[in-house]
Amino acid sequence: MINFSNVTYRYGESQIAAIDNISLTINRGESVCLMGANGSGKTTLARLIAGLIEPFRGRLDVGHNGNQKVGILFQNPDNQMVAVTVEKEIAFALENQNVPLDEMEIRITQTLERFSITHLRRKLNSELSGGEKQRVALASVMIAEPLILLLDEPDSFLDQEGRGVLKSELNKLMKSAPDMIQVHITQYPATALNYQRLMVIHNGEIIADDTPEVIFRNKQICNQANLIYNPELIDNVRFPDFYNQKSDNSVNYIKKIELRNISYSYPDEPFTIIKDLNLSILSGQVLGVAGYSGTGKSTLGLMLCGLNNPTNGEIAYYNNNNELIPVDEIAGKVAAVLQQPERQFFLSTCAEEIEFGPANFSHPLNTDEVSSLLDMVGLDAEIFKNRDPFQLSGGEKRRLAFVSILSMIPGIIIFDEPTCGLDQEGVGRFVALANYLKTQGIGVVIISHDGDILRMLSDNILLMEKESKHRIMASDKFFNDTELSSIVSPLTWSFGFFN
Repeated sequence: MINFSNVTYRYGESQIAAIDNISLTINRGESVCLMGANGSGKTTLARLIAGLIEPFRGRLDVGHNGNQKVGILFQNPDNQMVAVTVEKEIAFALENQNVPLDEMEIRITQTLERFSITHLRRKLNSELSGGEKQRVALASVMIAEPLILLLDEPDSFLDQEGRGVLKSELNKLMKSAPDMIQVHITQYPATALNYQRLMVIHNGEIIADDTPEVIFRNKQICNQANLIYNPELIDNVRFPDFYNQKSDNSVNYIKKIELRNISYSYPDEPFTIIKDLNLSILSGQVLGVAGYSGTGKSTLGLMLCGLNNPTNGEIAYYNNNNELIPVDEIAGKVAAVLQQPERQFFLSTCAEEIEFGPANFSHPLNTDEVSSLLDMVGLDAEIFKNRDPFQLSGGEKRRLAFVSILSMIPGIIIFDEPTCGLDQEGVGRFVALANYLKTQGIGVVIISHDGDILRMLSDNILLMEKESKHRIMASDKFFNDTELSSIVSPLTWSFGFFN
């Protein structure tokens, strides 16, 4: 059983409670879904249950017949990986339980098969894609057979195949371990519908606790906690005035990127992850990139920014006069929001992160411009401008990453899994941002497993398939083909069924 009695938790010296006087009970054998806006306290609640932090005030009892065996899958799988290779990562929990070597070998092999990651057994964790890391992290948690399982947005980085594996394994767990408690944090209403109990947290308080069907019919609760997509945001998100004054006629402005027979292989790997890719990326257009985990989508994004060089072939950048721009001059003109946004943070406040890029390109921002950028992505400037970026929630980090890149007004922007960790209000803001960028003649590349986002925004789809194959087609053609579109999440997976 898990029992909260008037539990409050604050981070550091903050006067705002991340968890505010919560009382709740989760009984043995219950599977519960938890939803709420970015920064509402969902992850903090999970960390309290896992014993990673202690209540500031109140009483928390976590036990299961006297046993406190808790497994937690973090929102960012990098935060829980401790070993060098996949095999050692999965073995770590068994080693800590003194499991005999022969039994350990059997259980590792079985777990690799369960989660369809046998082919990753000898790979370095650092070489895995985001989706592959999520599968490995889940396997490393499940091999320990926890009696309480905490899942913090476990499907965020997974492709559709991985989501199917996850759903299947969770269903098996419920049947094989009927006494196990499961708490599943999600931003997807469709995921919540698989559970009999949904709790909604807002500003550190539980504001609803009922069946998903009852809660989703309460539009006041849904709007308050950002559970539903609001299409009105598309017309209401405002860019700062300086965005309308960009010098898009400058000869240094990136107008087009040409990929010519590019291939990419990681060092010491026997296969080529991207092979003979020819592609044009144009300003004012949105290219969607879809495909299974590990097919090179994020690798492609890094190459477009000049952070990785192709093994073979060339990438050419052209300005408005169709003149070639050297790759060492594209900084700030082609930029990416990374799949895990904290990887691009390195300063002590949100304001400094936003100011850094423009200041380095001789276009410093004033205080009002920084505030308008924060407001644009739904972060209250008075609250967030002096916050530590690394202390933000996952969704808040992603919003900050958006503006730290948008502040430089690049000619082409790559968004890698931009909706992961965002609540539905945040998803609406991203749709508005992407539409605005397109109208301003800025090229957008969206790497995503989210079928709704790709359908709504993409002009064309680059489908990256297994065995280094790829196809480029119009978005309508991709989504009219049932076999192809099944690679991404089904339409209405995130928010479409509310429309």
